[in-house]
Amino acid sequence: MKKSVLGRLGRTVLWFLPVVLVVAGLAVALPWLKPQSPALARSIGILGVIAVMGYSLFVTQRQQRRLDEVQLAMQGYANSRGWIWGGMATVLLLLVPPVMDGLVDLVAVFGTGSAGITNPLVVRLAFFFGVALLMVVQALTVSVAALLWWRRMGGQGEPS
Repeated sequence: MKKSVLGRLGRTVLWFLPVVLVVAGLAVALPWLKPQSPALARSIGILGVIAVMGYSLFVTQRQQRRLDEVQLAMQGYANSRGWIWGGMATVLLLLVPPVMDGLVDLVAVFGTGSAGITNPLVVRLAFFFGVALLMVVQALTVSVAALLWWRRMGGQGEPS
């Protein structure tokens, strides 16, 4: 059997390298293109987001090939429970006044430089931060659901 030269860390870095390259390319290109052509900058931003989402779906499908039926069952259980509970937890978290006020002030300061002034950028940032918060909480709840399922099923069991 041929020994891998890269190792586990090297393979992980290679898996995430396209995402890092797209984000770095967008970070360099968008400020340069925005003054010249806002429509082109927006289109490139949309294409970058679609590329990262498509690559994440590719990586997910590729990594699922290595899973056995028990691991696939764990993933199904975690996704079916985690997404629902994560969405509910996010909604409940956004109902807490200090969290909601803090997010609104954060978005207003990023959008306009001062709290209390509203413009379209603030609204876009609010949607972005809301979706980002939802994804983070759902990822955490999926991880917790997978951990609970794994512990309930007895962990790895005996190696064959």
